[in-house]
Amino acid sequence: MIASLYADYVQDLKAKLDDLFERPDRYQTFDLHVELAMGAAHLIYETKRQKGQTDRIAYSRTPQRNVQVSPELAQQRISSFLAMQGHIALTGEPMISLNEEYPHAVISFEHRARGAPLKSSMKMIFVGVNDPEDARRYVEIAAEPAAVVTTRPHHSKRLWEWR
Repeated sequence: MIASLYADYVQDLKAKLDDLFERPDRYQTFDLHVELAMGAAHLIYETKRQKGQTDRIAYSRTPQRNVQVSPELAQQRISSFLAMQGHIALTGEPMISLNEEYPHAVISFEHRARGAPLKSSMKMIFVGVNDPEDARRYVEIAAEPAAVVTTRPHHSKRLWEWR
């Protein structure tokens, strides 16, 4: 089984998120939630604009405790993850345990640009890999072929590409 590679999709997503981070005023509304897992540490970043009010929070979760971090640091880590060489996606059905050897990110992003008639949304779980061989290794280690996206575009009840 061959996992679908998401380099093009993730590049587009990175460009959208970089635009949001640099120019949030270009968006009428947005709701971004990112959970980045790197080994035993987790970074959570949330930002939301609704009715002209923008809120954001970022914190790191370790086995010992939660620590608030700067949103700028969180944005930098998210951008670094998205800039990795390759990515595959998980289906969410069945949910599998995260492999601590690989960075994972759950990204839920809904937005409507100023002047746009409709909003766009996506919710995906990405795994950072080095190359197609590394992606094959991840699938073998996961031992649950149905947990990895093999056909694009991916749409399910829990996770979906842009819609």
